Amino acid sequence: MTGGSSSPGLEYDNLEARMNAPLGAWPGDMDIADLDGEQFSATEHAIVRSTRDNQHVFKYYYSLTGEDLTPRITREMRMMLLAGEDISVKVEGRLIVGGILEGFVMPRETVLDLERPKDIKRGWIGQLQSLVSNMHNKGILHGDIKPTNVLVTASGRLVLCDWAAAQLKAEAKAPNEGTSAYQSPWRCRHYELPLCESDDLYALGISIWEIWLGKLPFSLERQEYSLEQQIANGLKPDLDAVDDENIRSLIEMYLNSQP
Repeated sequence: MTGGSSSPGLEYDNLEARMNAPLGAWPGDMDIADLDGEQFSATEHAIVRSTRDNQHVFKYYYSLTGEDLTPRITREMRMMLLAGEDISVKVEGRLIVGGILEGFVMPRETVLDLERPKDIKRGWIGQLQSLVSNMHNKGILHGDIKPTNVLVTASGRLVLCDWAAAQLKAEAKAPNEGTSAYQSPWRCRHYELPLCESDDLYALGISIWEIWLGKLPFSLERQEYSLEQQIANGLKPDLDAVDDENIRSLIEMYLNSQP
């Protein structure tokens, strides 16, 4: 599947059948996890590693409490497939261990190198804007846009990864995942309200700032108040540090996004 649908619900039956197909139905299906590969990230529910040959990456879900994580896995895969390969990193296969779905397999793409020249970054920023716009037009919210969730394919095209927080706009609920530094003051004050487009747009603004300057927008040193509290009280990245008027105006526009 290479695109979304104006009626995502109509796609669900087909996606469910694909995700539950027998081992070997997908070209990239794996029945073991090669734990000798490089580890890229880890959360309380999942680890992202490369395969030993560095050609693929798999996201392996685990539970320390015995929780059935199949719904989490299928939900993330479903959002990636609905977004399509023009927006999301490709799902090439599933990780099935002992007949149980434990994750999925993706091609190994390149992370953003924030030390690259400004002309390259300008192109990335334009691509990232298009990705988010096209995703919203497909009725999908990502919920965790940040530079570490943006990959560069071999052809130089950007795609988004880590769809664990993604939701359909028509079914949006309060977010249960995300990254504090990329959340808006509004979200930090109203975390119980449904995820919305402005959450992605604000995060896009913060991401553009970080891409352009090549550093994190906020200090992560221990503070008297949590980062969420500081953002809720008006903390913003230093726009004066952005040395390009057009990029600065673009960031400011996204940071002013409201539901």
